Amino acid sequence: MKIFFLLNASRVRKRWDWREVAARHAKRTGWTPRFGEVDRNLPHSTARLLDQAIEEGCTRVVVAGGDGTLHRTINLLAQKRCLQSVEVAVIPAGTCNDFARILNLHRRRVEGAFHLACSGTPQPTDLGLMENELFLNNAGFGRRPVPSGKKWKSFQALRAFRPTAIRARWDKGSIEGAFYMVLVCNAPYFSGGLHFSKNVNVHDGLLDVYLMPAIPKWRLLPLLALGRLGRATRFKPLIALRVSSLEVKAGSDVWPQADGEPPAKAVRQVNFSVSAEKAMIVAP
Repeated sequence: MKIFFLLNASRVRKRWDWREVAARHAKRTGWTPRFGEVDRNLPHSTARLLDQAIEEGCTRVVVAGGDGTLHRTINLLAQKRCLQSVEVAVIPAGTCNDFARILNLHRRRVEGAFHLACSGTPQPTDLGLMENELFLNNAGFGRRPVPSGKKWKSFQALRAFRPTAIRARWDKGSIEGAFYMVLVCNAPYFSGGLHFSKNVNVHDGLLDVYLMPAIPKWRLLPLLALGRLGRATRFKPLIALRVSSLEVKAGSDVWPQADGEPPAKAVRQVNFSVSAEKAMIVAP
């Protein structure tokens, strides 16, 4: 059996150390390791490495990177029709590592992450769909696009919110009004550990949707505090839904994004749903 380690750690100096750790755990568990390192200067580097993994007959891909690398890997495997045949394991090596949190993986405990990546069991895991783009964690819109090369902190993100007139429809109802944010969650965590609820489940076949009406921005501060504790649904203005699909029409341009990846373009309508496809995610 062959296992492919897709290396895209945000800390470059760790990558060579991790090859040794990865090879050790792979051989202990009966895998033949293969390696590929993402070149961030080449736009199609990840796709080429996954082609290499598939051509070499690797049945498990270990993503040593962040949520963005994991997002691209899932979407590329779907395009190659390999979501069912190629298992995906996670090493938290990026900036936020939000999906790794639900697997109880932490950046400072790399040995345990590599052990799970090589010895864990693949489980069919729900995926969300935003138009034609799959997502593991969440998708939605609210803030303006982040300027190239910069990252906004939580309070900066709050200042960037602009109210947008929207109409949202789902199978059992609809709502319209001015909203700061539409957040559609397949998994609970986002933005480095924020989570609006502890009950978001990647195996329930549903999406958890949160809509924040336009209110004075100072009133949003408790939402951040409750979001750190997974209790944001106690914030009364927040509207929470659990649906299988959602259609949103906006009165002005919005920039939807998935798993924190930069939005492709501004739109005025976006559809979210649970994908018919699942990813085979390696779990404890």
